Amino acid sequence: MVAAGSGTRMGGLQPKQFQELNGIPLAIHPGLSFRRFAPDIELVYVIGIGTAQIWESLLRKFFPEGNWRLAMGGKSRFESVANGVRSISDPETLVAIHDGVRPFIDPKLIAHAFQSAIENRNAVFAVPAKDSLRVQNSGSSHFVDRAQYFYVQTPQIFWQKDLKEIYQQTDDLRFTDDATVMELAGHQINLVEGSYDNIKVTTPEDWALAELILKRRGIHL
Repeated sequence: MVAAGSGTRMGGLQPKQFQELNGIPLAIHPGLSFRRFAPDIELVYVIGIGTAQIWESLLRKFFPEGNWRLAMGGKSRFESVANGVRSISDPETLVAIHDGVRPFIDPKLIAHAFQSAIENRNAVFAVPAKDSLRVQNSGSSHFVDRAQYFYVQTPQIFWQKDLKEIYQQTDDLRFTDDATVMELAGHQINLVEGSYDNIKVTTPEDWALAELILKRRGIHL
């Protein structure tokens, strides 16, 4: 669970991953979903410097059964994921890398993605683009067929032996997600269908949308 960001675009007195959505810190929600998928799954939270005590208190509260641990984040998402990857010793395990600020991942979709990763070496959540798309070059633009484009989400699931190898390389500005890191290292990426509810909560507008999703699900704030 990548939860080391500062969350400056959200605002507020504390980083967004600690702000409570329906009485639960934002970054705890996806952990609960993964535990509903597999009660014995190990959770690795990649955290920001100086937040270990807060995280330990939260994880003891929401995951009293244990089987969780912390890894320290880095200066970029790539470095944070690399630190999390290095903390995993078993090369023959599947690792799901998930944004801590995506609270609505469905356990049934997680199960489907893990099975797909077993069959296809990896699994990356994505949903079809809904908006019209254009590409601009040298002052002019032209349309592109949106049926060929997807919004990429997390979790992104890979074998640890593949992750450990590719996360030894140097960070690159093109590394906006783990699928890109893997692809640029020569791996083919297997997309699996995600959900439009699986939003990344980054701004106050996203937070308002998250509250609407909860209300649609019959959860009253």
